[in-house]
Amino acid sequence: MNTTQQSGQGYQHKDNLFIDAPLATFIEQKLLGNNTADAAQFFEALSVLVEEFGGTYRKLNQSCQEMACEIHLKQCQASADKPSTINISHGSSKAILDEYSCAIPSCLLDVLTTTVIANKQDMMLSLSTTNQSEAELMEAVFARAHCLMGFDSQHIEVIRPVDNVACIAQARKRAEYHDSQAMVSHG
Repeated sequence: MNTTQQSGQGYQHKDNLFIDAPLATFIEQKLLGNNTADAAQFFEALSVLVEEFGGTYRKLNQSCQEMACEIHLKQCQASADKPSTINISHGSSKAILDEYSCAIPSCLLDVLTTTVIANKQDMMLSLSTTNQSEAELMEAVFARAHCLMGFDSQHIEVIRPVDNVACIAQARKRAEYHDSQAMVSHG
């Protein structure tokens, strides 16, 4: 696959991944604010997430289609502009290819961008999931993303499905959180 001509402007090679050029520019300039050290850490973290969780998500989302580069860029831009409308997508995104030129699970990029946005704005985000195993996987991915980015506090909570007691406890925890809050839904 010729990654230099794939999306009109091509792909940029970043830490074992090929990133659609407009998406890479957005991440480096808008999401991370031209901080080269943060950008290198971001792409390294994304590469690790793809390596550690990519196979699991590919198995979960076998029937989901691939998102076009432009669609995923617009989704990331919308998330950065309005953090309260962040959506974790299903399927794979052609906006980022792994070292074998295969589209990566789109949720991994969404998890990392959500983690960065929540940390930058010091928000507590709640993510609801559709089943228990998905909740456990999302918790593991968000925890790993926070660790890879070197963030001290966790800004994402995963609400496990149909557990009213846990939902009430999490709502109380959010009410005690002193800064901005946002609700994120998965689906």
